[in-house]
Amino acid sequence: SPLTGIMVPIGDVPDPVFAKKMVGDGFSIDPLSNTLLAPIDGQIADLQAARHALTIRSADGLEVLIHIGLETVALGGKGFTAHVAPGDAVKTGDELITFDIDQVACNAKSLLTQVVITNGELVESITPTHGLKHAGEDVAATVVLKKAVGQAEQGRKRRGVHNLQVAVETVQPLKKAT
Repeated sequence: SPLTGIMVPIGDVPDPVFAKKMVGDGFSIDPLSNTLLAPIDGQIADLQAARHALTIRSADGLEVLIHIGLETVALGGKGFTAHVAPGDAVKTGDELITFDIDQVACNAKSLLTQVVITNGELVESITPTHGLKHAGEDVAATVVLKKAVGQAEQGRKRRGVHNLQVAVETVQPLKKAT
C-alpha cells in the first residue's frame, strides 16, 4: 500500500470526479501515515506544482495517479514536500511525498487519498482489498492488464507484479474455437 490507512471504495469518495471514476478506476485510502510511497516501479510522469498529486508510469505503460486529499490543490503546496521530480525512476516503496497530516486535515475537504489507474484501456480488472493496510507492506489492489496489442502476434506476454503495492498480471485472450 502506498500509505498506511483504511481502504475506502472509490465510489464512496465525497468528490464526483473520483466517485464517478471520471479520472479512472481505483480506490481510496483514509491515511494514518504521512509518507506516500511508490506503489509500483516506474517513472514519475507528472508531479503537480502544489505537490499534492503525481502520476507514475510503469514499464508496461500503466499510469497510476495518486492524489493526496480532496481540494488540496488550494493549499498551494503548503504542507507538502516532494522527494521526486518528473522523469525520476522510482521503485516500489520509495518515498514520493511527505505531508503534514494535521495541516491537510484542517485545511482541505478531506484526507482521503485516491489511487487511480488513468489509462483504463490497458486494464482487464482492478480488485481493491479491504481494511487496514500498512505502507510498503500490504497489497492494496490487484490490477490485471489486457494483453498488449502487437505482443499477441509475437506470442509474448506482458506480465509484471506491481504491489499497489498493486499486483499486475496480464490476461491471455481466449482463442476462438475453430
